[in-house]
Amino acid sequence: MKIKLFKSQKISWKLTIYYATIFSLVLMMLSASVLYGIRLYLINQAINKAMDTSNSIIERINGSTGEQMSLDDPELFAAEQDSTISARIVNSKKIMINSLNKFNWSKLQILADNSVKKTEIDKLHLVVANRQILNRDKVIAYLQVVVNMNKEYVFLEALFVLMACADLVGIAISLFAGYLMSRRMLYPIDRITRAAQSISVHDLNRRIEVSQTDDELSRLAKTFNEMIERLHLSFEKQKQFVSDASHELRTPISVILGYIGLIDRWGKEDTDVLHESINAIKNESIGMMELIEKLLFLAKGDSGNQKLKIHEFSFNELIDEVGKESELISQKHLIQYTSVGEISLLADRKMIKQMLRALIDNSVKFTPENGSITLLAYSNNNSVNINIKDTGIGIPSQEVIRIFDRFYRTDKARAKETGGSGLGLAIVKWIVDAHKGKIAVESNIGEGTNITVELPQLMNYKAET
Repeated sequence: MKIKLFKSQKISWKLTIYYATIFSLVLMMLSASVLYGIRLYLINQAINKAMDTSNSIIERINGSTGEQMSLDDPELFAAEQDSTISARIVNSKKIMINSLNKFNWSKLQILADNSVKKTEIDKLHLVVANRQILNRDKVIAYLQVVVNMNKEYVFLEALFVLMACADLVGIAISLFAGYLMSRRMLYPIDRITRAAQSISVHDLNRRIEVSQTDDELSRLAKTFNEMIERLHLSFEKQKQFVSDASHELRTPISVILGYIGLIDRWGKEDTDVLHESINAIKNESIGMMELIEKLLFLAKGDSGNQKLKIHEFSFNELIDEVGKESELISQKHLIQYTSVGEISLLADRKMIKQMLRALIDNSVKFTPENGSITLLAYSNNNSVNINIKDTGIGIPSQEVIRIFDRFYRTDKARAKETGGSGLGLAIVKWIVDAHKGKIAVESNIGEGTNITVELPQLMNYKAET
């Protein structure tokens, strides 16, 4: 439940929490490091004090003349005025014979070696130094110096409370400052969001204001504008496509309805009218079927459902096959087809044949009778090049880039005569793109058209059977 609640929070709050958490961890680690460092420093100071005191007492015991001072002499500790220091001397039987300051020695054990350590007894923080007292290299007694560190630990506790309060104030400030900073940083995104929400399908001409700073937010706004531009173009193309498709279907339907009315009025008695009407309806129905098939092909391609069936085949045989079929269909044109060398292609054979037939059909439609159409195929640097050149009427140079648009026709009057739908070259472009190929067009009015298709010879596809 808490995870879901956190996920539902605004990004500004999430950023604030992340920032405050990181800042708090860093602040607490810094505070802990400072406290630990000060504690170590104070302990080392107490250790040094214990060692210095013990060294001073040992020196007084040994004396400057080499004769040892009596171990029970009160003057041994006369120079030690620090109230935090306690000391005692015990003999070899560990019986105390001299001491400095009152201290509960009963709970503190005498160690026989020279050592110094930090210990705690009855909530007292102590540093204890143990020293051997020698006479002619023989241990005759033990000196024990104790430094009381309670004042230092009271200081550490007060410092801990102070730093904890400072950390809490710092965390609160980081929360407030982080929230303000995140709101300020995210405001441009919020503005972009509101602007994007205000743009509807019917108002794709609007754009998001882009700031002059070349930062991530300005690039985000530019990306949104580019996406909206693509959507706008896509919607416009879709509207144009639906309009053109409706227009293309309305004409044959109107013709069919007209001939049905003709049959209804006169076809029952007049067989010529009946035959004419049936032939016209049949031809229009075939044209509609071809148009619908092309529309379905493009629709499947746009939706990603048009799958390629890739396998290796002889491209020479396909060129000969398409060339012979074209000669039979278009006997009023001179069709020449040639393939140079042995050409093997890994592609969808059916679609490649459809592409070639569409290109030749397009050349036939716009080439006068007795004109020539040349189909040439050859291999070049791991690619297959197909060149289709005709002696047709040509295409205005400014309209060459539009010939692959759906339903686009350079000569609408001639298209009515030849029966073109304006979808053939759009299908050609889709097939070339699906095979990761390239297509280029060179044409001018009265100079014919030259179309070149380049297909990779070895495609990175898994063959389908």
